[in-house]
Amino acid sequence: MATIKDIAQAAGVSSATVSRVLNADSTLQVGADTRQRIFAVAESLNYSKPQPKTTVAVGTVAVIQWYTAEAEMNDLYYRTISWGAETTLQAQGFRVARSFADTDLPPVIDLRGIIAIGKFSDKQLHKLARLHKPLVVVDQDTLNLGINCITTDFEHAVASIVQRFIDSGHKHIGMIAGQETTSDGQQLADLRLRAFTDYTRAYHRFEDRFVFTGPFSIESGYQLMQQAINTLGADLPTAFFAANDTLAIGAIKALHEAGLRVPEDVSVIGFNDLAVGRYLTPSLSTVHVATEQMGAVAVDLLMQQDGHRHAPVNTTIASDLVLRESSNWQK
Repeated sequence: MATIKDIAQAAGVSSATVSRVLNADSTLQVGADTRQRIFAVAESLNYSKPQPKTTVAVGTVAVIQWYTAEAEMNDLYYRTISWGAETTLQAQGFRVARSFADTDLPPVIDLRGIIAIGKFSDKQLHKLARLHKPLVVVDQDTLNLGINCITTDFEHAVASIVQRFIDSGHKHIGMIAGQETTSDGQQLADLRLRAFTDYTRAYHRFEDRFVFTGPFSIESGYQLMQQAINTLGADLPTAFFAANDTLAIGAIKALHEAGLRVPEDVSVIGFNDLAVGRYLTPSLSTVHVATEQMGAVAVDLLMQQDGHRHAPVNTTIASDLVLRESSNWQK
């Protein structure tokens, strides 16, 4: 079983830094790249945080992921949100009961609240709300249902991507968009596509034929970019925004196989800032999402509900555009 020392050696930092990052120490002065590298290494080594030998008996909080346990193992984005929530809860003396949207909540006598991470249908959310426990949903806007939530700032992030492409001289901008469904089959709209449509239209750059949509996966990104290359030919946009990094990775592979250079022929920017993007050739420009912080803030919002009635809120966490080699070409 991997240890803190193993992670420290692989990440090139001290054991103390690894321990403080994995235990959500908010006083630690360390860059976002270092934090993400530590989480990526912990993920690759399948590290499990040991449970404290003694805990204050303050109750249990259920942490629910929106898909299966098998899918979670391959998704660093949601695992890091979960990690941020769980380490914060454990630091405050709570026990964590983990479950998934396709399973029932584990039997818990002293349930103090629920943190639901990911995307859920209205039916699933109503079911959780009927438990009459403090509830926070992370990564989905649920204010319309009167449920507290934590979301990412898609609007400003996508606006900065579009502006970057325009400032670099790109006349035609495309998007590799993603589509998702909840575990019970409800289709979900991607707010990144809506923001991209709004901002490119504002600059008279939007063309529907430049948008290609499929599942969030590397294979889907690869197939969608192949479709774009084959159908658009000489009209292929010189810049593409991919709705997440896995789509971007697949898209870049398809561009390379078609003999197109990134970024000289086509610039690409992804979203989520997965650690693997730094080691691609070229390294991937992307949007850094503060996933660990999203989980920690969810705990704070949950605790504010404990024993108190207040209007539901949506806490939006800022994201940052990280420019690397895949978009640094001036047209």
